[in-house]
Amino acid sequence: MLTKELIAELKARLELSKEKLGRQIKDLDKPVDMGDDIDSFDEETDEAEAYSTNLGAVDSLRKRFQKVRDALIKIEEGSYGICEKTGKPIEIELLKADPESRYCMEYKQELQSKE
Repeated sequence: MLTKELIAELKARLELSKEKLGRQIKDLDKPVDMGDDIDSFDEETDEAEAYSTNLGAVDSLRKRFQKVRDALIKIEEGSYGICEKTGKPIEIELLKADPESRYCMEYKQELQSKE
């Protein structure tokens, strides 16, 4: 069972993750400065690749940021730690390892067996 103390600990971890992810998104979401000078084709290609890589990383970070926000909202609503699919409690060990978990182990195993 989730205690108030454990929820407070997990909430603090989630808030720290949210802050860190927000900074990473902000840093990576800036367009690559390609400058006004005429660069070599290779340099322009490198800059375009860097920008493309950043877009993929930002997308991944935004998805994780949303999961963290959703978990924090659930804490405020009192529904944190409940599997979204089965309605069963999410295992404490799982929440400690991954505080933004949305599913219990039973459902995660069911998903894996379908793959």
